[in-house]
Amino acid sequence: MPKVSVLIPFYNSAAFLGPCIESVLQQTYKDFELILLNDGSTDNSEQIAEAYDDPRIRYYANEKNLGIPISHNKLTDLAAGEYMALVDSDNLCLPERLEKQVAYLDNHPDVTIVGSWGKLFNAMPANSLYAKLKKAFINLGWVWCQPENVTIEETLRGNTCMHSSMMIRKSDFIKADIRYNPSFAVAEDYDLLRQTLVAGLKIRNIQEVLFKYQLHGENISITKKQLMKEADARVKEDIRRFLKIDNARPYPYWLIILRKLRPDVLLKLMGGK
Repeated sequence: MPKVSVLIPFYNSAAFLGPCIESVLQQTYKDFELILLNDGSTDNSEQIAEAYDDPRIRYYANEKNLGIPISHNKLTDLAAGEYMALVDSDNLCLPERLEKQVAYLDNHPDVTIVGSWGKLFNAMPANSLYAKLKKAFINLGWVWCQPENVTIEETLRGNTCMHSSMMIRKSDFIKADIRYNPSFAVAEDYDLLRQTLVAGLKIRNIQEVLFKYQLHGENISITKKQLMKEADARVKEDIRRFLKIDNARPYPYWLIILRKLRPDVLLKLMGGK
């Protein structure tokens, strides 16, 4: 059995899928399987996925679009590895991501999820002057820095571990019966963190950039803002109920950005990676 199962669900991801798959196949760590799940794509994503001839790849397809939570639960059931590495189809893994996260979980058997920092980028074509300026600004080298020690109190303020950075100890999820909640069409990863912390399990973030987050016009956080806002509020309410907090002043998102978003030049000067 492979040590790691890399899980990539995708839906109409033709513009991103090839580079995403390549970033997994080029990992320095080799003991993994890559499970691709086509969630009812209507573009040529299927042709891109099936073009790869690699024995580590297993390809599956839903008969119709089932959404992120159901697809991820299906991938979890298919995963044979001790650890599950989550990868969103529009993001990229840096070459040493799996190697460093496997080493972390091997050395910290009490940790269930390990994430990392993520560097923002945009590789999409830019036609208008505005789009070119926006792309140039994103590509300046911004890094989203998550806390090393994830707590339920900090998670009440906002998501504390980026979905596409997570590596999960599968046995812990099975024992605690943690699954993606199908009622969360968006913010399903935020709810997954809540479930993990409420179960008393530990989440950590490696203080290093191990993946690249592509910020483009079709991100769910952009195209489904209202749904994201409502789902975010539901998770926060569940956390407040767990912490027995009746009233809590909303933590402004602009303050989260100020605390977590850093230029990589500054991080290097501070000794970060």
